[in-house]
Amino acid sequence: MNRKAILKKMARDCIPTIFALCFTGMYSVVDGLFIGHAVGDDGLAAVNLAWPIPAVITALGIGIGIGGSVLYSRCMGSKEEEEASAIFHVTITSLFLFGALISVLFLVAGPSLLSLLGAQGKVYRYAWEYASVIAGGAVFQVLGAGLVPVLRNRHRAFEAMAAMITGMAVNVTLNYILMFRVKIGIRGAAIGTVAAQCVVMAIALFCLYGKEKLKFQISFKAGQVWRILKTGIPGFGLSIGPSVVLIFTNYRCGGFGGDTAVACYAVISYVVFPVQSMLTGVGDGIQPLVSYYHGAGREDICRFIQRAARICLILLGVGFCLLVTAAAPAIPGIFGMSGEAGKMFVPGMRLSAVAFLFMGNAKLNVSYMNATMCVRQAMGLVYSELFFISPILLFVIPLFSGLSGVWISLPVTQAVMLLVCFAIRRAGKTRM
Repeated sequence: MNRKAILKKMARDCIPTIFALCFTGMYSVVDGLFIGHAVGDDGLAAVNLAWPIPAVITALGIGIGIGGSVLYSRCMGSKEEEEASAIFHVTITSLFLFGALISVLFLVAGPSLLSLLGAQGKVYRYAWEYASVIAGGAVFQVLGAGLVPVLRNRHRAFEAMAAMITGMAVNVTLNYILMFRVKIGIRGAAIGTVAAQCVVMAIALFCLYGKEKLKFQISFKAGQVWRILKTGIPGFGLSIGPSVVLIFTNYRCGGFGGDTAVACYAVISYVVFPVQSMLTGVGDGIQPLVSYYHGAGREDICRFIQRAARICLILLGVGFCLLVTAAAPAIPGIFGMSGEAGKMFVPGMRLSAVAFLFMGNAKLNVSYMNATMCVRQAMGLVYSELFFISPILLFVIPLFSGLSGVWISLPVTQAVMLLVCFAIRRAGKTRM
């Protein structure tokens, strides 16, 4: 095994992926920046409550894209090129069909869902203005999000990054024009997000069908669709995870600090999401290599890649924790927060930033399991965190420390997940 060559391949895939996922996480930050200054705390609270809708749409695309990509790279590693090609075409078709389906679903059920999530009065009106546009353009967002991992697994990580950067530029430009020049309010942020994903989709399709000159083919074989969806369930969970936590956290914030605390957490999430996306990007970045070498039967190379990724994530986690802790006092002014929310923000942000020390390696475990086809174990880790560990800690810890307990629950959850993964490894239940 040529370790230097493997590290070069890791850098080739991981660095663009980290930046690409950072820009994915930055979409909510950009919306928050413009909404905070154009609409105020009510707008921030509205988007925070509505965020599960665009999050599910994006996660659906990522889940399908990762599911198809893991299977594609594994087949390429085991020299099953015809099967790999078939999976590629089914993945593209699935992205379009499921994108159209989720669009209809959210347009019909969106108002009821927002009420269930706690939106009322003016906040509800703003939330639906935002969510209705997002739901209407869901097919473009599913394709944009899902095609990024497809590009990575075809060794086009740089093009995937370029597509995300271009999309972000479109988002920023349209947000400014629509919210501050045309002055259409919170809908402008949603239009900017949808348009940005249209651009990402267009660039990705050009790379695949223009540069690579692949033949477009509609294929929807039920067996392969099921394999893609099953393999993509952990990726869907990793992507939707922050928004599930957001729902529970919004509820606890409202109970301990009202709408001000909800608005405060909105800005905390705007900082946490991009950092979490970058840390998750290391696991996503090594996935094509791990899937390929797993398919080729080279488990020694897979384990070396995992060890190198762990070291990288430790360094990144420490760096982000220190950076965000130092920058916390300046952030409220950037987002146009009110004085009361700003005072509440700084301690909340600093406590939440401790999670960066554990978060990356906790997510890496899931990505590695999924890449090596330990799908059930990966699903167990993802969904036990979302629907068992995180809700319990969010309920219990604030009982003893109030609102501070809401902020503390995030780092405690990530630390617990690392301990769970360590216990699984020691028990020898997975190939990690």
